[in-house]
Amino acid sequence: MVQQYLILSFMALLCLPARAQDERYYRQIFKGELVTEADVAKEVPVSQFNVKGTVYKFDLNGDGFDESLEPQKRDGVDWLEIRDFSERKLFEGKLLAMGAESALYKIKAVTLSPKVKTLILFLDEGHTKGRRFESTARIFLLSYENNDFTTMKLTPGPHFFHEKEAQREQYFRRDYVVNVYDVDGDGTRDIAVQYHHVQRILRYLGKGEWSRF
Repeated sequence: MVQQYLILSFMALLCLPARAQDERYYRQIFKGELVTEADVAKEVPVSQFNVKGTVYKFDLNGDGFDESLEPQKRDGVDWLEIRDFSERKLFEGKLLAMGAESALYKIKAVTLSPKVKTLILFLDEGHTKGRRFESTARIFLLSYENNDFTTMKLTPGPHFFHEKEAQREQYFRRDYVVNVYDVDGDGTRDIAVQYHHVQRILRYLGKGEWSRF
């Protein structure tokens, strides 16, 4: 008899938390305090891991104040962020790479015409490994007109470096030269990516648009 009483008492103690939990649940129903799915599904941050690089100062529009150019890594993806002297964000752009250990390692500012300026971004696209090794680097063109940063537009350009090692000891490496000069004599300088007899010419069309020939 004593044993049965102990068992019943133990079961009653186990049920108390459940009853209290049920009571709180029904109370939330009547008061409208239940957590909705929208409360549970919180927005995922745009970038969870952000590694900022060295900040480079340069006067991009000739007003006597330096802008800040900062390469960044956001969740393993390369970005470029540009801010003015008061730290107001002027531009941010994503530079898609190919493999591991990519990096934006060089920026060259050039004037194409009295109205057009361009930043040539040199991105090491990283490498891939497996049965073969391959490494590439590409230029990106960030152009803007009349020193107006709101006209900035980022355009991917061609590769200027390509190294590849395949099976059966097949290997090649190509280093292209990036030059800026007026190819067609129209008064606007063009960008030429050259390797021996291979030549890729990029002509600026206006409003951030480029053509290749």
